[in-house]
Amino acid sequence: MKTERLQTQDLEAAIQMSEYAFRYRITEDKRAERLEHMDRHQQLYGIKENGKLAAKLHLLPLAVRLGGQTIPMGGIAGVATYPEYRRNGYIKRLLSDTLYHMREQGMSVSMLHPFYVDFYRRFGYELFTDRTIYTLKKKDLVRMKTVQGTIERVKKEEHSREIEDIYTAYAATYSGMLAREASWWQQRFYGDHDFIAIYRDEDGKAQGYIIYEIASRDKLDISEFIALTADARIGLWNFIAQHDSMFEEVTLDLAPHDPLVFMLPDPELSVKHYPYFMARVVDIPAFFQKYVWQADPAGIVLQVEDPVIKENNGIFALQEGKAAASSETVGIKLSINMLSAIVFGYKRPLVLWQAGLIDGPEEMIQKLEHSIPRREPYFYDFF
Repeated sequence: MKTERLQTQDLEAAIQMSEYAFRYRITEDKRAERLEHMDRHQQLYGIKENGKLAAKLHLLPLAVRLGGQTIPMGGIAGVATYPEYRRNGYIKRLLSDTLYHMREQGMSVSMLHPFYVDFYRRFGYELFTDRTIYTLKKKDLVRMKTVQGTIERVKKEEHSREIEDIYTAYAATYSGMLAREASWWQQRFYGDHDFIAIYRDEDGKAQGYIIYEIASRDKLDISEFIALTADARIGLWNFIAQHDSMFEEVTLDLAPHDPLVFMLPDPELSVKHYPYFMARVVDIPAFFQKYVWQADPAGIVLQVEDPVIKENNGIFALQEGKAAASSETVGIKLSINMLSAIVFGYKRPLVLWQAGLIDGPEEMIQKLEHSIPRREPYFYDFF
């Protein structure tokens, strides 16, 4: 069993496997474009049997924001195998080998969207963000106070650097949001029928936007709502509310901690809240080279268990915010899964300790609790 980097001539076979496994079809007019994108922007790894592709996955070299820091990230997508090759350990081998490829390329974290959470927990991944979708009826579209800014409605073809700058500023207030490059916006982000509404303040400066689609005659879908100021939030909401004569229903994809729904006269809405993306630390010392702490973690010792990456499976002392191998015998015992959930802000150390998911001296747990930034995790994208 050997993992190999797939070459250009293998990409059509990889597409056919995805079509079979995920039950969709790429039309011929879009096939060449998809092949070119895979060749230029992705690394594909696979296992062959008798010269035929038996299993594969896609590694996306990306980056995410942890507050003001940008961290190289390896995104995993398109994990698939044909039924006749299942239960041969191919996916386990692919995932394990690809995690080492990430380390070699300086990707200190990895993310993926799970088909089954527990499966990827076996490889050190843990949930790091949830998704919240609100469903509003016509009666909920009540305007708030008038703000002095204006709304500019544009088509996706009119995407501008202004929109990217708003997103970048917003992403810096969260943990784990994708650092979107221009190619991501152009090729991977917008849907076929998306519109954009930009809020500009009194000085004409863009301070927020929504991305939305007229899903049907009676339904408006808002896939991204980003506001940098209070007036931008109100102005964008009022624009949405202006559609009250057009739609019976509005769906709103909103960060769980955004105050917009709280601001509504009747915030009792239909809500779908569910776990979304998973993440894991791939290289502990490299990750903490760029991690910015809330307070100095000096004296904290982490005794980490990693089921895949043996270099992470050890004892690390935190000094000057960095992690170095240590021979200390007293420390916080935790899996790479729990460490990942903590550093992304999904779960607090004290909560995990009280739940019995990590173990260690209470004084050290409390110090870790006060050292981890209180920054909410979120992720708007998909791959």
